[in-house]
Amino acid sequence: MAVAWKWTKWRGVIFTAGGCIVASGIAAHAQRPPAPVIVSEVLTQDVVDEINLVGTVQGRRNSMVASETEGKVVAVFKEAGQPLRTGDPLIRLENDQLRAALIEALADVKLRRYNAEQSAALLREEAVSEQTQRDNDYERDRAQAKLIDLRSQVDDLEVRAPFDGYVVQTTAELGEWIDRGEDVAQVISIDTVRVRVDVPERWIDGLRLGASASLYIDALGSNQIEGRIVAILPQGMSDSRTFPVIVETLNPQHRMRGGMSARVALMIERSGTAVLVHKDALVSGPMGHLVYLAQQEQAVARAVTAGMPHKGYISVQGDLAAGDLVIVRGNERLQDGQAIRVIRRQE
Repeated sequence: MAVAWKWTKWRGVIFTAGGCIVASGIAAHAQRPPAPVIVSEVLTQDVVDEINLVGTVQGRRNSMVASETEGKVVAVFKEAGQPLRTGDPLIRLENDQLRAALIEALADVKLRRYNAEQSAALLREEAVSEQTQRDNDYERDRAQAKLIDLRSQVDDLEVRAPFDGYVVQTTAELGEWIDRGEDVAQVISIDTVRVRVDVPERWIDGLRLGASASLYIDALGSNQIEGRIVAILPQGMSDSRTFPVIVETLNPQHRMRGGMSARVALMIERSGTAVLVHKDALVSGPMGHLVYLAQQEQAVARAVTAGMPHKGYISVQGDLAAGDLVIVRGNERLQDGQAIRVIRRQE
């Protein structure tokens, strides 16, 4: 019995050792090869944050055209949507009383000129006084001034376009009586367009007149359109604590139209420098964001705080320095300390 017991015990030892050898082989087989990754260099630059806001496209000129005289509408030359050149007629008015007054003024000027010429001749012969001459000259000049005013009013019976553009709407109809100063049409010029955006007060001090801005018109596709800041209004809106900023850009093909929605990317200057990593380097985890550094063929995790985006990069705060290489491809399933193999460096 003793011998049998010893054999059983020994056999168990052999079995256990064999089990250890088998487990060791399985662990060795489970070791993964270095993960292939693509890396990008960490950059530093002056701090410029990019903010994105939504505004509305407006024509640089958008005018309600008013009549400078009064009369009845007898012709409408332009309808909504039609193009305009400076001086093109929009509507024509008629005013019989005004035209009659003009004829009367012409006759009055002729009479006053004749009286002034006659008194001048008589004054040379000392047949009238100098006061009579001055009175006749005054009446002549007053009649001429009235004639000029009436001619101007008659010319204004045809209301014309003040600039090149398009008709938005006409508010005058045939047969309607138009008073002096009444709106007859709305016209817009879109050779140059402006986008107004309301910028929160915490960023307004970082903007500068003439600074570049990027526009994106979703209705026309996502192509970037370069613009510039032409106005930063000094008076903000107290309810929202925002300040209107005007961005202007050329629109030679007239594809941008008034009322379109526009996304505006503005660069906000701040003092100091920022550390930038490629946007694909950021990995989200339960504790926040992190990046993986490529160091000595290993992935080294670094916790970071993400800031503002900037042209494909993101400003971060963390234990990073300019020139460090962060992993931008193949970082989705990496673990801290995992072996890696850099296959390409992304510029």
